[in-house]
Amino acid sequence: MTAANGTNVLAIGIDAAESTLVRQLIEQDEMPALKSLLADGQWLRVQSPAHIGSGAVWPTFMTGAEPTTHGVYSEWSWRPGSMSLSRYNGRHLTPFWTRPALQDIRIGVFDVPFAQPTGVSDGFEVSEWWAHDTTDAGLQAGPKEILSLVKNSPAHPLSANRFVNTTPNNQINLKELKAACVEGARLRGQLARTLIKETKPRLSLMVFPEIHHASHQMWHTMEPNHPVYNTRKLNEGRAPEPLLKDVYRAVDVQIAALVEAAGSDATVMVFALHGMRPALGFPAFLAPLLCERGFSRLANWRSQSWSKRALSLLAATKRHTPDALKKLYYRLTPTAATHKLARPTMLPAYDWANTRAFSLPTDQYGWIRVNLMGRESQGSVSLDQYEETCGELKALLLGLVNDEGQPLVQEVVRTAANAETALSNPLPDLVVHWLDAAFAWPVRIKDSKVHAEPVGKKSTGQHASEGFCIYRGAHAQDLGGVVAAKDLGRLITESL
Repeated sequence: MTAANGTNVLAIGIDAAESTLVRQLIEQDEMPALKSLLADGQWLRVQSPAHIGSGAVWPTFMTGAEPTTHGVYSEWSWRPGSMSLSRYNGRHLTPFWTRPALQDIRIGVFDVPFAQPTGVSDGFEVSEWWAHDTTDAGLQAGPKEILSLVKNSPAHPLSANRFVNTTPNNQINLKELKAACVEGARLRGQLARTLIKETKPRLSLMVFPEIHHASHQMWHTMEPNHPVYNTRKLNEGRAPEPLLKDVYRAVDVQIAALVEAAGSDATVMVFALHGMRPALGFPAFLAPLLCERGFSRLANWRSQSWSKRALSLLAATKRHTPDALKKLYYRLTPTAATHKLARPTMLPAYDWANTRAFSLPTDQYGWIRVNLMGRESQGSVSLDQYEETCGELKALLLGLVNDEGQPLVQEVVRTAANAETALSNPLPDLVVHWLDAAFAWPVRIKDSKVHAEPVGKKSTGQHASEGFCIYRGAHAQDLGGVVAAKDLGRLITESL
């Protein structure tokens, strides 16, 4: 990785690596590559829009824009014109690395989540060789010879959907998943070094998603005594092996090899845009609760068209399908097909004229959208009712407690300052951050007949807001200890 002029930059994302665990492993000499980088550089706290949702962080990093501008908060987006959901494809985003590419700076980009190839003719671009967060595009790479090289390389062990049956209390499954993530990280590092050697980019940007994937299913092996796990026996009475540490160490080994290949004069950044924390699935009671409290109303059977009735029946069938059949379905069905089949049934059939607010599908926080006139095509809330509606919702949510009197909601984040800014807001209007009591199986809400268990039950880790960056380079003294996710791209390009 050499260049005739300028500084080479190697930027490595370790997606969803928890900063506190990284610091612990560095101090225990279990991540020597990061320890060495930190000795010659500095630790930065990364501020990102993870408080909205993890789906917002990589588009913010890529574009240098806030989520209210780029509009991405999830793999699924609300479309107010059609009152429906659509799958993210990333085609409307322009990543920061297109500018240096246009200035004839050779770039290499490998598996940045939510990023699609931009069509560079020099260097390399690879997306979804294997990705934790996928789009509807699948594997893409360029130029043409790079695509051939990638396709002829060994496949990632996770690419065959072999681990959909993994459960948190099955140590054999978890060890197999850990081994696949470790091997996947090794193959990823090997392929990245090959791509860098073949194309010699001045800017190399790559991401390891293996820690992200493993953390969702193994976080209980790191904090087995956390109160959130009390409602489920996950470790069968035995102290679990901290399997996740092996994945962190495997990524550190690959970072060492990449840094060595980059050379001692290269600027190096290793970063995570958000971390992880304990969880147990994620709460899924907002939709029925909003119906119970009169904010949402479902369309009755007679008022639905025949196509809507068919979708309602399909959704009901999916909800009552045994877990074993669901696992078989996800194992045998291509990812793109599952997304296509899922979209029409992800929202219930609402009576929009009588719905003031509704819950959006989520994989973390609670998301609520106000059915605002002038924004939603079937809006029912006028501009002068927006603040009152948000206030009622916030009061309801912050007042939620379980049968034992434990609060369920930590905070409610507003994404629009007022009704006028809400008119152009593509995000959920309210983001609900949960407390540990909300992860109980089942959740019993005081003074409510809603009975709902969490979904995503095999997930024992959930996203935490804070990220980090270890920076070794000329700008280290000017950074002040904190960097925003939206400014990381500028830091990378300024380091060239």
